[in-house]
Amino acid sequence: MAIAPWSLFTVTAPAAEPVSRSEAKTHLRVDTSDDDTYIDTLITVARRRVEADSLHALMSQTLELRLAGFPLGNAVELPSPPLQSVTSVKYTDSDEVTTTVATTVYSTDVYSTPGRVVLKYGQSWPSFVASPSNPVTIRYVAGWTSAGAVPADLRQAVLLLIAQLYEQREPVLTGNAGAAAVVLPLAYDSLIAEWRNRARRW
Repeated sequence: MAIAPWSLFTVTAPAAEPVSRSEAKTHLRVDTSDDDTYIDTLITVARRRVEADSLHALMSQTLELRLAGFPLGNAVELPSPPLQSVTSVKYTDSDEVTTTVATTVYSTDVYSTPGRVVLKYGQSWPSFVASPSNPVTIRYVAGWTSAGAVPADLRQAVLLLIAQLYEQREPVLTGNAGAAAVVLPLAYDSLIAEWRNRARRW
């Protein structure tokens, strides 16, 4: 179990999106190139929103978790599964000296959700006088390795959100004169609910 406070940063954004421009245009029934740049933007916006709502990384990306210290237990859970690999575990002491924890100290659990950094048998987290600002950093790679590997329900959620953003470019839908404005609901909630529950501990 990790300790609070913690923060998560994107070091390297995905190099590809879970749906292509052609897939998005087919879903939107758009057959011209006039809005291609705008549709590309919507794909990225929709993917990031689905990632935030589902608490999962959709495509391969490098993330960095920053912690106030090492946990009392033997494992640190890493948000935004699925976990592919851990790049490094580092800590910074009160003299602002950063040390990398040897891989002989911990193992990487890519099978749990969320994935974890786990102490090996007989090992312990380093004891040190910590820097005052998030001295422990864990850098790792998360997300599915290809668009085809992303679960169909999450890909569909991206497409549904793209359509909503493309077709309704205002935050509300206004009815007839004098009618109250109605906030548009997010239709894809049921598609991502299961994935949100899987990663809910974060």
